Amino acid sequence: MPVHYLTHEFSPFQGGISLYVEEMARVTAACGAETTVWAPDYGYLNPDEFPFEVNRVKMRGKHDWICRWKMGRALTRNFPGGKLDGTIVLAEPGPIRWWMYEGLNRPPAADRLVLILHGSEVQKLAALPHRRVLFKRLLKRADVIGVVSQHIRKMVLSICPEIKGQVVVVPGAIRSSWQKEKAPKWKYRRLEVLQVGRVHPRKGQLELVRAISYMPKALREKISVRLIGPISREGYAVEINNFAEDNQIDLKIAGSVDESGLMEAYKQASVVVMPSQPYKTSVEGLGIVLLEAQHFGCPVIGTDSGGIREAMIPDETGLLVPVGNTDALAHCIGRILQNPGLADEMGFRGAGFVREEFSWEKNVRLLGLS
Repeated sequence: MPVHYLTHEFSPFQGGISLYVEEMARVTAACGAETTVWAPDYGYLNPDEFPFEVNRVKMRGKHDWICRWKMGRALTRNFPGGKLDGTIVLAEPGPIRWWMYEGLNRPPAADRLVLILHGSEVQKLAALPHRRVLFKRLLKRADVIGVVSQHIRKMVLSICPEIKGQVVVVPGAIRSSWQKEKAPKWKYRRLEVLQVGRVHPRKGQLELVRAISYMPKALREKISVRLIGPISREGYAVEINNFAEDNQIDLKIAGSVDESGLMEAYKQASVVVMPSQPYKTSVEGLGIVLLEAQHFGCPVIGTDSGGIREAMIPDETGLLVPVGNTDALAHCIGRILQNPGLADEMGFRGAGFVREEFSWEKNVRLLGLS
């Protein structure tokens, strides 16, 4: 049965949803399904080759009405009869917003409709009364609703409890190109604290450098902090950099890196920290970054926000700290950096945890796409 993934975020754009859609599409294609991804072209074509068809839509990949309309128009042109065979997967908030207004937009019908919810969109789509009604109606219409964590599942069911039987947890996993890569031993690691994610208040980078500043000077002087990810808030990046300079913290804001650069960063890091903070309606759905870090044998630290606790085994593969508790964050970072044996043990357990519990193939089965 053909599978059509609709997304406003896809390669070469780097992000959790982009990775999620690409890996899911790889699996459905490998299972023999005729697989198509409908995605933005960002003004240029992606030189990468995929084992599935990618239909590039002339849009920016935003969630505004213009981009939603362009995606809908592309589908209408390709399926003028208003019906396509197979499954439509609304894999990202943009197409979900389009389908919510189906009485106005008249999107094409399919044999099955699958929704994938990553986190923050759940609260946004339920924030206004009229959107809440439309969102609930779409949830009831879907054959299957995938969510990336139990935390997001609870959020969805608090809005629409009657769909309990349709909701399945399908978290992210390790990108297929990394599955055979091995983790280095601790002795090759430096005292480097790594954070991966867009530079934005929700990701908590400022909280991280504040925690480093709380450490004893003798330890702080041995630590380098590296931030990898696109800068989405320039003013926030400047604030982080200024704080680091004022407190003599060795900080590098590296921006975006390619896949091989990110892999090497995980291998070199002493600990990967995800100090996420709730920001307006935005919340961390799971944290694929933590899965990637553990895959490479790196211990992790995360705040107890959203689905982060589900991306690790607290006190076994990493440490969990309360949101906003900078003292606790500083203590946990210091504990791992000063205990190589503990870090090695957590890294070893983390690699096994990710390998055993997270699988794109399992996600595809749960969503009925194979």
